[in-house]
Amino acid sequence: MDPGSNKDEDGIIPEVSEEMQPGLVPSTASTHTASHPSHAQSQVKLSTKQHHRKKSSLPNEKIEELIQQATEDRHNAREEQPPVASPREQGSTSPRAKSSVRLATKSTHHRRKSSVPAEVIEAMIAQHQDAGETGAAVRKKSVRKGGPENGDGPPSDGDDDGARMVRIPTESELENARYGDGGPKQSVIQRMKREEADTRLCFINNHPMNDSLGYVKNTVKTTKYTWWNFLPKSLLEQFRRVFTVYYLVVVIIGFIPGVSPVAPAVNLIPLVVILGFGIAREFYEDVKRSIGDRRLNNSLYDILPRDPTSVNASEPFVKQKCASLEVGDIVFLRKGDLIPADLLVLSCSDASGLCYVSTANLDGETNLKLLRVVSAETNSARKPEQVAALRGLLSAQQPDPALYHFEAQFSIEKDGKGGLPIPVDSMNLALRGSRLRNTAFMYGAVVYAGYDTKEALNMRIPPYKFGELEKMLNWIVIFLAVSLFVICVAYGSAATIVQGGLRGYWYLGQDTVQGVSLGNQVDAKLWFESFAGFLILYAAYVPVSLFVTLELCRVAQTLFMQYDREMESRGRNAASTASNLNETLAEIDYICTDKTGTLTENLMKFVSCSVDNDIVDIRDRPDALNISKESSDSIRLFVLSLALCHNVVPEPPDDEDEAIPDDAAGLNISAGDGKPKLIEYQGPSPDEVALVDAARSFGMEVLARPQDSVLVKIDSEEKEYKILAELEFNSDRKRMSVILRDPDDNKLYIYTKGADNIMLGLVKKDGPEEQRIAVANEHVDFFAKEGLRTLIYARKELSEEECASWMLRFNEAKSSLEDRANRVDAIQAEIEQNLTFVGISAVEDRLQADLPATIEFLRLAGIKIWVLTGDKRQTAESIGYSSALLDSKMRVLHIEAKDSDDAKATVENLLLDVAGSQFESMMDKYSDREANFCVRAWRNFLGIIFWKRELRKRLEKERQGNRNNAVIVDGKSLQFLIDNHADSFMDLCDFCKTVICCRVTPMQKALVVRMVQSLRKKITLAIGDGANDVSMIQEAQIGVGIYGKEGMNAARAADYSFSEFRFLRRLLMIHGHYAYVRTAKMINLQFYKNLLFVCAQFFFQYACLFSGASFHNQWYVSTFNVVITSIPPFVIGCLERDLRASTLYNIPELYRAYQLNPIVGIVSVFEYTVGYGLYHAIIIYVFGVYTFESETPFANDGRVGGRELQAFMVTSLTCFVTLVKMMMVTRWWNWIFLLSIAVSLMFFYLVPPVFINVFDEAPLIGILQECMASPVFWLYLLLCMTVSLFPDFIMYMYRKVFSRPDPVQICEEIELKGVRCLMHDFE
Repeated sequence: MDPGSNKDEDGIIPEVSEEMQPGLVPSTASTHTASHPSHAQSQVKLSTKQHHRKKSSLPNEKIEELIQQATEDRHNAREEQPPVASPREQGSTSPRAKSSVRLATKSTHHRRKSSVPAEVIEAMIAQHQDAGETGAAVRKKSVRKGGPENGDGPPSDGDDDGARMVRIPTESELENARYGDGGPKQSVIQRMKREEADTRLCFINNHPMNDSLGYVKNTVKTTKYTWWNFLPKSLLEQFRRVFTVYYLVVVIIGFIPGVSPVAPAVNLIPLVVILGFGIAREFYEDVKRSIGDRRLNNSLYDILPRDPTSVNASEPFVKQKCASLEVGDIVFLRKGDLIPADLLVLSCSDASGLCYVSTANLDGETNLKLLRVVSAETNSARKPEQVAALRGLLSAQQPDPALYHFEAQFSIEKDGKGGLPIPVDSMNLALRGSRLRNTAFMYGAVVYAGYDTKEALNMRIPPYKFGELEKMLNWIVIFLAVSLFVICVAYGSAATIVQGGLRGYWYLGQDTVQGVSLGNQVDAKLWFESFAGFLILYAAYVPVSLFVTLELCRVAQTLFMQYDREMESRGRNAASTASNLNETLAEIDYICTDKTGTLTENLMKFVSCSVDNDIVDIRDRPDALNISKESSDSIRLFVLSLALCHNVVPEPPDDEDEAIPDDAAGLNISAGDGKPKLIEYQGPSPDEVALVDAARSFGMEVLARPQDSVLVKIDSEEKEYKILAELEFNSDRKRMSVILRDPDDNKLYIYTKGADNIMLGLVKKDGPEEQRIAVANEHVDFFAKEGLRTLIYARKELSEEECASWMLRFNEAKSSLEDRANRVDAIQAEIEQNLTFVGISAVEDRLQADLPATIEFLRLAGIKIWVLTGDKRQTAESIGYSSALLDSKMRVLHIEAKDSDDAKATVENLLLDVAGSQFESMMDKYSDREANFCVRAWRNFLGIIFWKRELRKRLEKERQGNRNNAVIVDGKSLQFLIDNHADSFMDLCDFCKTVICCRVTPMQKALVVRMVQSLRKKITLAIGDGANDVSMIQEAQIGVGIYGKEGMNAARAADYSFSEFRFLRRLLMIHGHYAYVRTAKMINLQFYKNLLFVCAQFFFQYACLFSGASFHNQWYVSTFNVVITSIPPFVIGCLERDLRASTLYNIPELYRAYQLNPIVGIVSVFEYTVGYGLYHAIIIYVFGVYTFESETPFANDGRVGGRELQAFMVTSLTCFVTLVKMMMVTRWWNWIFLLSIAVSLMFFYLVPPVFINVFDEAPLIGILQECMASPVFWLYLLLCMTVSLFPDFIMYMYRKVFSRPDPVQICEEIELKGVRCLMHDFE
């Protein structure tokens, strides 16, 4: 057909039902629209836009006529048949769609928009349907399974029983339909309908058509900021902390002239320092993400020219950046290339249409995934000009985050007409982020690009994470700020009243006034100036030094982690990018972990087998299975089964990028430098690779896997086994088979391997086989106890007639369009019967070092562990046993549901079984949610007041609930539970020690973490090693990345990263515990010392007529918190420890010790401020001002001290009491801490001489000498320190002697009794 022609008498525009489920695109519909109005609503509304607009040659009057005709036809059709509600209107949005809406990041901001008037397209459809009624375009209607729920429209009475051919509209037809009345007719309704449509159209080698649909390009950015929003957005993140808002207000008021009693820079500098720390950290992390994005988006790929007629034989490809790829582009990939978008596989190097990809970045599995070309006809196009000549239409579902869910139909155009629709599924879709392996080249058409790809839909914007301590500090700062506001309002009002009634005090800025009574001159200006002055004077009441010191301490704690030699492995140190979460590491309740590469090293090794009723452990007998002339027939048959029954493909390694292995056995490939290289095996699972590799080591080496055959080297002789059929493994069958012809006897055999619970039901059990099967059962149990992954092998001889008959029915089943999967499974099961048992293989998946011990320790520490993996259920369960997550005494509960109702019933039945008498109370809990708001608010208030009692109840409930139960749930069932039954599922999990979620997508991992955090309000840690774990890591309050074989994606996105899972124990128990203890004590002391110093300013206002005068000298006000008393809290925040590292590492009960008795919290802050700080301030001020008044003689000659001397005495005692209190709180008096105390005292006594000489501070002249020489000062110092600190000593002794000791105190006493010198070892 001429592409430029506008006529096509027999052509029919493809039709798509608007009520269709994603991907199920009907290829049949009646062409008699008037006779069958039910199809008028199911016409395709194609939206097109010319790449270079030009004026249409079709008259505007003709366009208007077509529009009017289409409108009347649609109106008549709607009158004759009631409209059918779309699935979205019926509320039938799939759970998967709901989850994608919840977690989709940027894709919703890049929606596709149509630019072609819907009326014009409908007019074209009506016109072509009228023309096609007499044509030969109506064929047999394709049969589709399901009913309206699956997207099938009602059958048309006018259709015959065949499938209708579809034709793709030409560019000229689109050009003629594009304009009317001199301009484009943009239809908002059409664009809205397209947003709701379930079908996505992709045209092969028709760039103008694809461009007209307005799909997004292939740019993907993972950065959190852009160049223009970085500063405001990062500042917004920083101002989520309340103290920054508070101090910003203080700084702004400080710049008002005549208000601030101190220089504005005094408060501005600390704010800038704090904001600078946070912004610099955000900038550094986002720059790293931006570099990775640019590297990927700017990578070059070969694509066919977008104008298929311009393909040049000498240079057939054009280079295109990854970010510039568009839907419909034909991409040419070579072996090892990273797939840049979701591609429909059109053609590949394999003649049978098979290609392999590695999806480690998507699902964490390092094994290869098998893909197929969409059609044998497209696979025949190997040259660029042949691929450019292809024409076709793909009708696919809208973007979906499910990695292995894809439904579409593909039709190839021949002679201007569409062919029969070809069903397309996930086996034909190569996903962005995967890598082409074991395939020389591949052609793929871009179906989803950019934020529409499955990889991008599973990404999320990196959140800013707040630690639990920061959240608590926010509330404390809010309380302090409100209380300070109330104090300033009261003091400002008092100042206004008192000063307004004074009779002219010149030093208050008043003129002499006669006869003015008290309170006559109250005005708003005076009140505001007094209020603002007090607010700035008392700014230290909310300690800004706390947050400066906190940031510095966290940096030091992070450096300790990074340079911890005990956490160094594989040439890498531990790393941290979120120092604000350090103390939260000591409060973890749940750990959600990936399996492959995190719990295991993903290294499979064949270690044992069962042959001839005998267990052969090659770790003890390495030569027992070696093939030789003396080998028994059973052993030869077993090793032959290993070499034949698999989906592994041999791949000779490339000279330039493959390493030379140490073991040279079995080499048969020579590199360019003369050094031999091993054949590398690639397969769908590491188990299969390990088994084939074991067969090679035993003497049967798989050399090649050409089309429909396997080439095996046995006893130095190469034999080719012809493959007739492969029966693939799936989660329902749990087995795979291969039918082949043996070259030795020319007979047909079927070799089968699979899970023991399936295979033992398929083998023969009559006669002598019964005893063999009984022994095999015992051997399977033996291997399972060792944590080995087992497969049972069996074989059967087939006759020529039996095989031919079965092959005929098998091919018919594979070609059927109705209930294909069930028919294929039934035919496969027919031939997999009465098999002869061959043997059992046992493969070891090497666990991470010290994994069982680490998991057991974390469990004893009270942490619940959930495993979230994309692996099969059997694999995950096997690893559970080997890693001590599961044991033989544990009851394993399985959840495999077909739909939401089935999932609900399964969970409730299991919950009733495990909960027993507690089941009714759980059901009552759900009804309590219907209680009114006041009742729920009162319960929450009581929970806050009696938090310790509630915590004890929760811990006791957890101890009762942690019975020997475990839950294993698959990804499909998990989605049902997350969407509709999350509460019941979480209640069931509360009664289980272990939860394993298998076959989950990256998005589901993040959803599970979110579910746990939202329903249980617990702190969750997520740990993984691959790009598929990034969403989970970012969703959790703490994310940990493992440096693994799957790249650095997880480590870059994580808050903490290291090389091995076992380091998690040290991270939590030592670094997390120490960070919490150090930070908590530092926070308490900061609140204490600030309140102690400010209280003297509060009290003095009663003696100075609320004038806002400072009691302390201004230089002590500036240096007390920032210089004098800043070093000891910093040293405590960096070096304090309550127990030795060895004690923490070996006693898991210590991890929960501070949950019932927290060091820092609302209670502790109240204790340190009101209990200690206020009491100490009253004693110091009263003794200093009223007991030793300014008239008290200070020297032997009778000289008296003034107010400055009084203030210096109070300031001195405040400093001494503060430092002694720090020494009482600190447990570890190392030499650095004692040095910091000495330095603080030195700074205090250096203030007078330094500021007298530098700033000529007259009030400080001679004051130091007078105090040091006066016995009154030393008496005051001794008396006040004794009276003020005596209650602290009493409280300390009470807690040591009379209160019930907690685990930390017990361990402290044990350490003290066993230690002779308290300061000899500095860790």
